[in-house]
Amino acid sequence: MVSFQGNGIAPSPQYNASQPLPVIIAGAGPSGLVAALTLQKYGVPFVIYEQNASEKICSDAGRGIDMSPSVIKILEKELGLYRRLDAAMKQYEYIDVSNMDGKHINTLRFKEMSERKRHITGERNFGFASRSKLQHILLEALGLIDRHGRIKDSPYGILRCGIAVTGYKKMIGNFVQVQLDNSMKVKGSALLACDGVHSYIRQCMQEGSEGSALNFTNQEAWWGTTTVRPGSALEQELLHIAASRKMQGYNVGLVVLGTNQNPGSFYANEVSKNVYSWSYFVESESSNFDADLIRRGGKVLDETEKQELVDKIPSTCKILKLFSEFTPTADMNRSAVFDRDNNLPSVDGRVALLGDAAHYYHPLRGEGSNKAMVDGYVAAMRLATAIMGKSSSSNSKSQKSPSIEWALLGFDSYKRRKGNTALVKKSRKYGQGATSNSRYTCWARQTYFKFMSAPKMIRELCTGDKSNSRFVSDMIKELKPYPKPARCIARPVIPGSGACDSIEMELSKTKTFTEEDVGCVCMGF
Repeated sequence: MVSFQGNGIAPSPQYNASQPLPVIIAGAGPSGLVAALTLQKYGVPFVIYEQNASEKICSDAGRGIDMSPSVIKILEKELGLYRRLDAAMKQYEYIDVSNMDGKHINTLRFKEMSERKRHITGERNFGFASRSKLQHILLEALGLIDRHGRIKDSPYGILRCGIAVTGYKKMIGNFVQVQLDNSMKVKGSALLACDGVHSYIRQCMQEGSEGSALNFTNQEAWWGTTTVRPGSALEQELLHIAASRKMQGYNVGLVVLGTNQNPGSFYANEVSKNVYSWSYFVESESSNFDADLIRRGGKVLDETEKQELVDKIPSTCKILKLFSEFTPTADMNRSAVFDRDNNLPSVDGRVALLGDAAHYYHPLRGEGSNKAMVDGYVAAMRLATAIMGKSSSSNSKSQKSPSIEWALLGFDSYKRRKGNTALVKKSRKYGQGATSNSRYTCWARQTYFKFMSAPKMIRELCTGDKSNSRFVSDMIKELKPYPKPARCIARPVIPGSGACDSIEMELSKTKTFTEEDVGCVCMGF
């Protein structure tokens, strides 16, 4: 961890924390909601602005998330979502690996491992989470939705949809001024940019900087969500695969590797009972279609474009053919695949970039959402320590709470940025290999998977999560000398007591948020 005192920046006493301004969070994706839940745990008020309509918050955009050990620990142990996580996450039982020519390569049998060996954290196994359901349990834990799935205010925070944060201005004093796209200006104690790859806040922070442009990886991705209907040809094929591989049932992840004659990669995972999320990656020379909206689902297809996908799939890959044919056009989309090279700073005073706004990876390694959620937790813990930390009577050597600027500067550590840059390059190389038509590359990938075992897959998952684990442990070490923020029991916000009142008063002056505008968060839930 960089020594900030050595840079002439030292913690300073915080302003009166009895009535702190809320932390402004741009974006209600997994990163923003994890940050909000962490702040709520310690009684720090927050307000979330989400530029998309409410019905998109819990949509299947982004599909599913391979859950890393660090994220599972944060959600289960730190944020208390142990039981709720069962509803969002399917633990892997089997992963079947074949190639585009229809040849079976290997079957990873997680279900047949001993409980002790397959647990990656506590009692939780390696698994895959539905983004939609994960969003839902986070909103539920925050108290931001009612039992009908409609947005409501919680005791410590509010969520407003259909409004984007478009910029900010650093002010002399204990706040940051935030510009919204409805011409309003609001104040917050800090600003966390969780607004994705096209972050307005990033553009404001890094305007004119070289290396902030997106890099097209010469690949495109097709995405879909498929419900397996009883008696359908797709169900029969899944049952056939399960029976021929001696698997119990067809709750199985699928990996189809490309060959030099039929390049590309296909991945499918069950995200809820009889519902599969899948993706198909191929090389592409053009990025002229609805660009890089992978995290938001990309371009929804029409029938002509769906047929284009069906025609691309080799006839020898029966399972991929069936998934593409049985997926409704409205549940399929297409995206160019981008990443970002730069290693630019992601903190400016009281403003920090998190997740895709700070670092954007090729999606095939499944790192983006995990990094984003860890970012949300670490940044919020640092802010909570700075805003709500109090002197401990049991430790006379406790220092005063650090300043918000110091706390966020520690979030943007050199070690973290260096690790993120290395991961961008590694993920890009992985993506190139996954769609290559090189005879040697295809042979090497198939050989690698042929000798892969379920325990080795789990070890690799944990190894790939080391940078997240180090990031959290570095935070704990750096904040250890400072008083910990006290856990908070939620209480109703009393008008005039501070908390979110100043923000809410400004919001009430607009006509942006009517009951009709709020709508239902969890359409289809």
